[in-house]
Amino acid sequence: MSIGAARYSGFLAPGAWAINTQLGLMLPYVDCASNTGWTAFATLAATLLALTGVFLSRDDGSSTASRTKLFISWLNVLLGLAFVFALVLQGAATLLLSGCER
Repeated sequence: MSIGAARYSGFLAPGAWAINTQLGLMLPYVDCASNTGWTAFATLAATLLALTGVFLSRDDGSSTASRTKLFISWLNVLLGLAFVFALVLQGAATLLLSGCER
C-alpha cells in the first residue's frame, strides 16, 4: 500500500463500524435460531479490521511530510480509535445479551 493511501486507511474503521451495526441487527435472529455466535464473530472481525486501518494510517514520526499530511494522518488514527472503542462496546453487548431475548 502506498504511503498516501496508508494515511487514509483510518477510514476503514467507520466503514467496519457501519457494516457491523447493520449485521448486529440481522445476525441475532440467526444466532438464536441456530445457537451460533456469528454476531460476536462479526464484531471481532470488524474490530480487527478497524485496528488494521488504525495501524496502517499512523505515521512513524520520521516522515518528511508536510504538517497538513501529518495532521490528517493523526486525525485518522484518533478517528479510527474512537470507532474501535465503539466496536469494543458493541462486542461487549453481544457477549452480555443474546439475540433470543427479544
